[in-house]
Amino acid sequence: MACSSSKKGGNASRNEKLIPITIAEGITGSIIFKQGEFDQSGKLSSEEGLLYGVERKVYVYTQTNIRAVDIAEGDFVNNVYEQLIDSLQSNADGFFEKKIKAGQYSLFILENNRLYSKMDENGYYFPVTVKADSVSTIKLEIDYKAVY
Repeated sequence: MACSSSKKGGNASRNEKLIPITIAEGITGSIIFKQGEFDQSGKLSSEEGLLYGVERKVYVYTQTNIRAVDIAEGDFVNNVYEQLIDSLQSNADGFFEKKIKAGQYSLFILENNRLYSKMDENGYYFPVTVKADSVSTIKLEIDYKAVY
């Protein structure tokens, strides 16, 4: 998971083509599905591995930590008890953007009728901070079918 911030729009790189960002404040990025064998740094380590953008629905909640969810298995959760702010849909290449007010949020991906999210080192699920008049860029990875 990676996150960065830029002022007033810009361009996001996806498969070596530039996708223009059309919002001035909010989040943009991509959802990547990882399947197969990867090394410790997250790079493919076998020819049988797959790494590709996917179309998924993403729910945006107020910043959520482990105490505000019912944990299922692995990186899946059953319920989130923070406030649902909005949702978005990535395209077939995994790209998304959503206008959202400045604040701190957590993202949960709808994956096979379950919510998928990964915790950071501070115990927050897919955290993203949106600053006033900025667009935060994030790469969300779905890797429950990956081996490291």
